[in-house]
Formats: sequence, structure tokens, C-alpha cells
Amino acid sequence: NVQFAVKGKDIYLIEVNPRASRTVPFVAKATDSAIAAIAARLMAGEP
Repeated sequence: NVQFAVKGKDIYLIEVNPRASRTVPFVAKATDSAIAAIAARLMAGEP
């Protein structure tokens, strides 16, 4: 979970949270991506 703020052309990093949040299912559905599976592979050190 990463949160950004955008002001004009500037992008600010607000928060980085290594846990899955409640938004993961919504983002996965909206992007048609298996985000939980991708995260599990990355944490296991797989490409």
C-alpha cells in the first residue's frame, strides 16, 4: 500500500505500508491484476 499526494507537477510520497490493505481487492479488480499473487512471488524472491 503506497499513498501519494500530487500538487501540480510535484508528487509527494505520503505513506508506504508493507501490509495488504482493504483496497487491494478493489485495485486488483480495477486493473485485472492478481496483486496478492504478484506480491507473494516478490516476497519469495521470484521475478
